[in-house]
This record gives sequence, structure tokens and C-alpha cells, in this order.
Amino acid sequence: MRRGIVVLVVLLFSIVLTGCSQKTVEEHENRIKITDLTGREVSVKVPVNSVVLLYGLEDYSAVGGKDALKKIVGLNSWRYKKYRPDWWQAWITNYPWMADLPDVGQPGKTFEVEEVIKLNPDVVIADKSMYKYMEEDIRRLDKAEIPVIFIDYFPHSDNVTQLFDEVNKSTLILGKILGKEDRARELVEFFKEQVSKVIERTESVNVKRKAVVFTTWAEWRAYGSKGMYNFWINMGGGENIVAKVIDTSSGDINPEFVLKENPDVVVFTCNNNFPNGQKVAIGYTVDDNTIAKRALKELIDRPGWENINAVKEGRVYIIHHGLSHGHIFEFVCLQYIAKWLHPELFEDLNPEESLRTFYDKFIPLPYRGVWATGIS
Repeated sequence: MRRGIVVLVVLLFSIVLTGCSQKTVEEHENRIKITDLTGREVSVKVPVNSVVLLYGLEDYSAVGGKDALKKIVGLNSWRYKKYRPDWWQAWITNYPWMADLPDVGQPGKTFEVEEVIKLNPDVVIADKSMYKYMEEDIRRLDKAEIPVIFIDYFPHSDNVTQLFDEVNKSTLILGKILGKEDRARELVEFFKEQVSKVIERTESVNVKRKAVVFTTWAEWRAYGSKGMYNFWINMGGGENIVAKVIDTSSGDINPEFVLKENPDVVVFTCNNNFPNGQKVAIGYTVDDNTIAKRALKELIDRPGWENINAVKEGRVYIIHHGLSHGHIFEFVCLQYIAKWLHPELFEDLNPEESLRTFYDKFIPLPYRGVWATGIS
């Protein structure tokens, strides 16, 4: 009798061990390895049910839709409130619960790694530019078995192949993490189609019109050879006059230089709260372009500017800075700049409609706002 009991116990113990072993195998099989945009190989448990998002709510939701929003347990809302207040207003108006999400902060500024560890997400998603600020944080998160994935939607050159490659990799990574690979592929194709509308025409441009892009937060700061606007100008069939004197992303230029170079197109870029948070002229929460046009007239009120071609011909524009970099809808900035440089080539191209289509197809927010306008 006792021998029978021992055999039974051994059998039960074996079954438990077998079950544990199978569970371990199943858990192992439900992990995927991802090579992120820093080249790091990261193991992520799928399906992902909880996410801390440090960047790219728009790109994340474009891939994952409303379902993906429900997975967010922590957010870098500091960045939205400071740099994209109109976007933040859009999100919390349509999804009020987002205002209550823990704010984990901005890497290099206000990031709270301990808060992320407390939240214990399945994955942290960040932008590649944040990596240099997060090396110690990554070590701590690795110790807590919380993987960090870096994506990258910033243009780094005017090489279209490189741009497509980085957008493709970033989007498919999000698709894998969120279980939305088909939607990710659809989004990649949409991006390529929108960029190609410009590239296919500007490749044959012989006369490259001169352009300059100024910030609205510093009077003489313009974008140089390593700035994203330089890449969009080049892809759009133009010449960035500042590239020859500023070999960084941006810098202050001599007022006399602008008069001497005599640009054909002048663009001002702004967040929705310029300058110094005093004026809302453009963005998601703006309903008409009256304030933006008035702002442009103030911005060109500079000695000698009445004589430069861009001002004489009314080819002065303003664009929301958020369209220019770091997001999969940055093709809209390219389309605007190309159309401003070569209106004769792009009579049928409507960048605003391109953005509206993107929202309608991919973003779980209603389209609205003023994103770019001209002085005339």
C-alpha cells in the first residue's frame, strides 16, 4: 500500500515538473528577438500588454490603433506639454484618461527610471536620439528584466533609400511588438508613396531655387547642412543657402548673409506656442490661418527684406515644427517644401490633404488644425 502511495506521489511530481517544463518552453517560445535602431538585439515577451512610451505616440498609434493606446501604462507627457501642447490637448480631449497616466519624463532632463521599474511594463519604447542619455538607465532596466526598444523616424540625410530603410525598420518593429504587422506594412507603403510623389518629379529639376528655414524662437537661427530642413529642401529640388555656412543642424546667421544670398523661398518653423509660449499661431488647436499670416508679416519686418525675392514675390511660409522630423508623417513637410519651391511641378499635390488622409486612415484622432500657410 505504502509502495503504491510512493509511486503515485512520484507520478504526480513528474506531472507537475512536466507542466512546469512545458510552461517554461511556452514562455520562451512567446518571446521575440528584435534588433532595434541602435543595433541592439532585444528580447520582448509577446503579446505585449503594457508599454511605457517615451516618444512617438502618433507613430505608435498609427501602427497599433486604439487598442494599442489601452496598453500604455506610462508616458513621457513632459515632452508633449512643453514642446507639443496642441498635440497633447488633442490626445487628452479625445482620451481624457491619458491625462492621468504616470509621467515618466524625458531622458536627459526629467526621466524617472524608478517610476518605470515600478510600472513594470512589458516593453519601453524610445527614440534613438534618447539612447545617449539612457545608458545607465538601460542597465537598471535590464536588471529589472524590462526591455527597451529604440525606433528612429528622424531623417539623417537626403538619401531616400536610407530614409525608407529606417522608417521601414521602425514601423515593422512597432508592428511586431503590437501584433499589427499587416497594418505596419500598409503604413510603410503609404509613407513611400507619399515621399515618391515628390522624389519622382524633383530628380529631373535643373534649376534649384534657393531657400532658407528660420526658427521662430530665435531671430536669426536657421537650419544648416545637418538639419532636417536641409534634407527636405534637397529632396524637394532646392538649395539651402545656409548649408554652406552652418555645418551643424542649426545656428545663427549674419543678417547681411540673407540679403546677399537673396533666397527665393523663406520658411519659418514654429511650435504651437511661439515665441516663448506667448502666441498660438498654428497647430492642431488653431481653426484658421489669420494669426499665422499676421505673425508672418511681423517676422519679415527686418531691414532690407523688402528687397529679397521671397518677400517681393510673396513666397514666405510658416509650418508646424512637428511635421518636420521624428514621425512617419514627416512626408507632409517634404511635400509642402517641394510645392513651395516648385509650384509649377506640383499643382496637383495637396500636402494638407495628404495629412488629412493619413489621419483618416491611421491616427485614432479626428483631423483638424492649421499646419502650414503662406503670407499671401
